[in-house]
Amino acid sequence: MRISTIINGKGGVGKTTTAHALATGLDKSKHKTLAIDYDPQGNLSYAFGVDVNNTPTMYHVFSGDITLQEAIQHTRQGDIIAGNGFLGQLEAMFSGPAYLRCIRKLGEQLQQLGREYTHVFIDYQPLIGGILTTQALACADDLVVPVSVDTFTIQGLAKLQGALKDIREMINPPIKIDGLLLTRHNPRTIISGDLSDNMRKWAESEQTRVYQAFIRESVVVKEAQASKESLFEYAPQSNPAADYLAFIHEYLNQGGE
Repeated sequence: MRISTIINGKGGVGKTTTAHALATGLDKSKHKTLAIDYDPQGNLSYAFGVDVNNTPTMYHVFSGDITLQEAIQHTRQGDIIAGNGFLGQLEAMFSGPAYLRCIRKLGEQLQQLGREYTHVFIDYQPLIGGILTTQALACADDLVVPVSVDTFTIQGLAKLQGALKDIREMINPPIKIDGLLLTRHNPRTIISGDLSDNMRKWAESEQTRVYQAFIRESVVVKEAQASKESLFEYAPQSNPAADYLAFIHEYLNQGGE
């Protein structure tokens, strides 16, 4: 089982869209996938068509009400564990030894699902710091980092770089960044070309890659999410669907080998 956290310290870069595309795209191609919504906004849950107000969520798992297995929702798009605003309360619930047990709990329970799933995707909120960040990084094999090509992207990557340094020292030395995914990208513009070069330099410093595939912007992405359908069902011939399929191929070719 491979566990990938979709993360960036900057919002609006397509994290949820990427997590949704990975989970539904691989599920469609007969890989057994589990999506975990670790964002208090619950956007991934909405895209999967889950009613987060009347179903078990990750909050219930960590409050001890249910197990991870019991929280899994089986939808027509694939399996998901939902998230909602209650996730934000976890920070105040744990301290001292209980904090460390909580950090390890997600990884321990995910390992028990190893025979059921080949891939787990954790959609993480646009905020670096605190117990949710530590949990999402502590259990992950690798990270997928969507980046929009704009002048504030490096700031989000710097926050992530610091969190990675800490988590490697504390609890998860092997964690790595599988790659940076350029989203809402137009390679024909000068600014996109210049900033893409900066992304590649940053990737080299982290001994990772910028995926060759990039995601073109299109209204069909938001339309698919609003319709609670996967991009591959809603607009299979669209540019973003083709782009995400190319990206998924690279993601499966782990490490670019």
